[in-house]
Amino acid sequence: MSGATIEFAAALGLPLTTEEPITPGLEEKVIELNQIETADDDIAEAVIDPKPDPNRPEEDDDETIDEQLMQTTESNRHIPYIDPIVRKRTASLQRRKLLVFTDPPATQRKRDRIIVTCRYGVVNDQYRKRRSYLAACDFSAESLYALEWVMGTMMRDGDTLHVVTVVNREDNPDAVKAAGMSLSKELEKASQTLTKEARRILNQMLLFDITLMTYAISGRVKDILAILIQRLPLTMVVCGSKGRGTVKGLLIGSISTFLVHNSSVPVSVIRPQTKKRKSKKKAVEEAPSLSESVKTGEIAVDELSKKL
Repeated sequence: MSGATIEFAAALGLPLTTEEPITPGLEEKVIELNQIETADDDIAEAVIDPKPDPNRPEEDDDETIDEQLMQTTESNRHIPYIDPIVRKRTASLQRRKLLVFTDPPATQRKRDRIIVTCRYGVVNDQYRKRRSYLAACDFSAESLYALEWVMGTMMRDGDTLHVVTVVNREDNPDAVKAAGMSLSKELEKASQTLTKEARRILNQMLLFDITLMTYAISGRVKDILAILIQRLPLTMVVCGSKGRGTVKGLLIGSISTFLVHNSSVPVSVIRPQTKKRKSKKKAVEEAPSLSESVKTGEIAVDELSKKL
């Protein structure tokens, strides 16, 4: 292999030894093509014409220009980037504005009961299977805590909450006589107070599409609750651990026990959290000296030890 051939093979990255011989005349042809001649200087440089914008019509185009299409095309050239976290946060803030009681309450009045229906945070979204809860309330601290617990712990968007209070005039004739109120006025007062408290607590919750129904019913507590549990499609019944008593209250303390043993749906008895009392450490008294204990007779000294 000649020197020129070796240099040519090295330039092309070919191995220096091959089984097949290089094509005859290829080396001379490549050298001839790579030589610069004087005629090459007369060749003009290539000029690249700018490509026309396909979205813009030509001046001699007879078709009318759609201004709206041109504005949309120009706006799509620069689409701003929006952080998905910021977008989600903005949507959440807009949804929070819907956390109000939009529709006026619907009231049903009968001789022995008043039922008020309210809608809270209406957005009309699609949810999983809706759940329904029943909370018994006698306006005691325990029952109001149980009402707040079921709203903040158990309920989800799209659920329904039934809150019932019972006006028991049959078992409390002395209290009814002292109040001097008719049944209709007492039901109206109980319904207004119950609806106000339930709406106040629900206003603190981040829940949407909630149906709130309050019941003020006249009768015996156990009978009314048993009937409602049978008629309503409930997921759970919630009540406080104890009520206000048989004289002042509308729900007595044995109601929670009655519901646990007789309800056909699960029952949760809610007990308010109590603060742990700090135990006071007793001061350690200093023990009297041994001589004083012997004098007072608290310690008897062995006679044998005295002789020793």
